[in-house]
Amino acid sequence: MVIRKEGEGSRGTLGSAHPPNQLASGSVERHTSTAPPPVHHHYCGAQCQAATSPRPHLSAHKMSLKSLSRVLPQSYKCGSKLMKKIVSGGCLPNPSAAAAPGTRFLHVPGANDTPTQTIRDVISNLTSKVGAARSFTETIDRSHLLKLLPRSQDELPPRTMKDSWDSAIIPLGSEERLREKYVTFMGGVRVGRLLEDLDVFAVWLCYKHIKNPRQTSDLPSPYSIVTALVDRIDFNQGWSLHPDRDIRISGHVSWAGRSSLETIISVEQRVDNAWKQVTRAVFVMVARDPLNQGSAVVNPLVCETPEEKKIYQAGEVNKLHRKMLQEESLFRVPPNETEKTLVHELFMSLANPKELSFTSKKEPENSMWMEDTKLKNLIICHPEHRNRFKKVFGGFIMRQAYELGWACAFTYSKQRPRCRHIDDILFRRPVEIGSLLYLNSQVVYTEGSRMQISTKASVMDAATSSINLTNIFHFTFEADQPVPTSLPKTYHESMLYLDGRRHYQLVTGARKFYGQGEISSDSSF
Repeated sequence: MVIRKEGEGSRGTLGSAHPPNQLASGSVERHTSTAPPPVHHHYCGAQCQAATSPRPHLSAHKMSLKSLSRVLPQSYKCGSKLMKKIVSGGCLPNPSAAAAPGTRFLHVPGANDTPTQTIRDVISNLTSKVGAARSFTETIDRSHLLKLLPRSQDELPPRTMKDSWDSAIIPLGSEERLREKYVTFMGGVRVGRLLEDLDVFAVWLCYKHIKNPRQTSDLPSPYSIVTALVDRIDFNQGWSLHPDRDIRISGHVSWAGRSSLETIISVEQRVDNAWKQVTRAVFVMVARDPLNQGSAVVNPLVCETPEEKKIYQAGEVNKLHRKMLQEESLFRVPPNETEKTLVHELFMSLANPKELSFTSKKEPENSMWMEDTKLKNLIICHPEHRNRFKKVFGGFIMRQAYELGWACAFTYSKQRPRCRHIDDILFRRPVEIGSLLYLNSQVVYTEGSRMQISTKASVMDAATSSINLTNIFHFTFEADQPVPTSLPKTYHESMLYLDGRRHYQLVTGARKFYGQGEISSDSSF
């Protein structure tokens, strides 16, 4: 099971990168398109124990720390105080008891169904749903929409996973002009462009989930739905996307809290007259009021089948894991004994005992100092980069960060890198139009032919040269041949090294949760 951070941020064609108290975007009634075809449930996760219910349509209940302990394996014994509290309630002995988020998906369409709507249609529908300004100079007052917001979830009807399910096509096969925006100089598909589309689509799924009885047909939605976190995107082994074939994206809301929503999206491309999955993505979204000044309640999610209950329960586990990651951060908890020893041995391997010096004057063979792996970029945020609420589009920031991270891996390895995992894209605050967006990417950990890249996005004040962090991105790239070792020189870089190592072990399955110990002496209790 993979643990990740909780964040509240914003996004895309209608959301921007916002933290919990600054989110923005619109929400609306359920889309009025025809109902999806009959549901065929495919659950690819491990055998997570489904919460039983005396009634077939009972709303999935909230999961407490005690109930989480029933689905976590006994091997989770080395961790934070929060994990100690969880384990004390008793755990399942089977380490596969909880499903990883990347393996959860309620697949509705038939194997060869092709959606009729395109991603351009989704963007157009979103714009009309929220009543957003269509030009940068146009100003729209949304304060009158506050009266449409429900005061509690009791006012909102329950929704199912089928209600939010939808799919769309990125028509690369039929639209040559669109294809030019997606094709790479190496003949592949730009993953950064795909991230923008996934960001838009995740917001759209949340809009489909929300059904507000107070909504009137003559007014736009009072909701502002924004991206808080891109929880996990895993690319299949040997994956490749062709720029001359259509891409299908489909998904649904998989978990809902009071104002937060988790969505799971599948990305497929047609190969030999059949849709082949390339990746799945997990997005965490947040609903805000029309003025982006407070949270807004969303419809509760009910589970109709055992498979849906497993999907929902895994979302509850995910939420608690993100809280655990925050508590186990290296900013709050010192490295465990194994990590302390690792850093010490690393520095001693570079020391010069004859000179009684702990500093190496020359980098070891087939290695590079971490400080020399950096790649930077500065972008002026123009109005063309805005979302529907005049903040910088979160998908645009993701695209720029991904492409800088790819370039960083390319220049470091001197080989064409392939992305294997994208984890923990955390949106901390919105980026205003006119900002100077400063991106800093570096290789923080390497293992064999794989590189863990950390990219930070910050807003730079031109007058004071001060920098405020807005986003953090974690990418795992792989090359064909082994790459040089990235070595830290300072304690600051050593913490980046350990943090990168933890994230790498999480996405590769070597670590079950962020603060997990590696030997018994690492246990924090």
